[in-house]
Amino acid sequence: MGAGGLTAEEMFGGLRYGKADRKEQVADWYGRLMRQLANDSSIAVANTLYVKEGYNVKRSFHDVATGSFQSEVHELNFAQNEAAAKAINNWVEKKTSNKIKDLIAPDMLDEFTRMVLVNAVHFKGTWKYQFNATNTRPMPFWLSDAKSQDIPMMYIKGRFGYKIIRDKGFSALQLSYSGSDTSMMVLLPNERNGLAALEEILPSLNLIELRKQLWRSEVELGMGRMFSNAAEFPDLLESNEPLKISKAIHKAFIEVNEEGTEAAAATAFSAKFRTAKAPSVMQFKADHPFIYALLSQDKGVYFLGKVTNPA
Repeated sequence: MGAGGLTAEEMFGGLRYGKADRKEQVADWYGRLMRQLANDSSIAVANTLYVKEGYNVKRSFHDVATGSFQSEVHELNFAQNEAAAKAINNWVEKKTSNKIKDLIAPDMLDEFTRMVLVNAVHFKGTWKYQFNATNTRPMPFWLSDAKSQDIPMMYIKGRFGYKIIRDKGFSALQLSYSGSDTSMMVLLPNERNGLAALEEILPSLNLIELRKQLWRSEVELGMGRMFSNAAEFPDLLESNEPLKISKAIHKAFIEVNEEGTEAAAATAFSAKFRTAKAPSVMQFKADHPFIYALLSQDKGVYFLGKVTNPA
């Protein structure tokens, strides 16, 4: 929202929002998303903006940050980097129920830091159909074709969204959460060593569309300019100093057990002055590396990760 020129075009293209002249539409979309998420007790999204003491955020950016993105705005003395990092990290820990710690290291901040934008997401969901803990028992998880190790494997039998996508070499299973339109989708390669091939085609998969199919059935991201001295962020601060993104930091946490899932993620951007219906009984056995996603019915993907060694 604060970018301009080719930087804005690059960022909007990389995020697949189209042209940068759609800023108002994107801000409106996020505003509606934030209002919808406020009614979902399983997920919390929080944004905050830290500005260097003595600097003023441009009114247009302030309005869209606090309005559409429901962001808080705080002043910090980044030159006192230990205290500033502690303030930011305390905020992130609070918003992620202490799951994400030490997002910002003190040496990421200095007297040249002008702004830090932080986003935190926390999700905690209970399975619609919970696993019985008495059925959890050690079973082999195959790290490769020939190597395995025993891990606690959960078990349940019931009706779930499921589909085998044979031409792409994987199966998909959907697990729903109680009282939420969020679900977990597990993408399991058909072969024990098929994770790399699945990761390669992942960018071409539309998980929201795939999610719909489960119920019915049996790029290049070029955003380097914002990190360079050619970056254009004319709409962030009232001062005329040239700004660039110095760092983008992301941390994530997820825990899955018989009762449900708890996940958290936090991202910080620092801006610096620049020098199918299944057959009656099908077996879905996630006993080798797989991909998982937490996604909503129509809002997109909240979390995406992979399990390669669950021990």
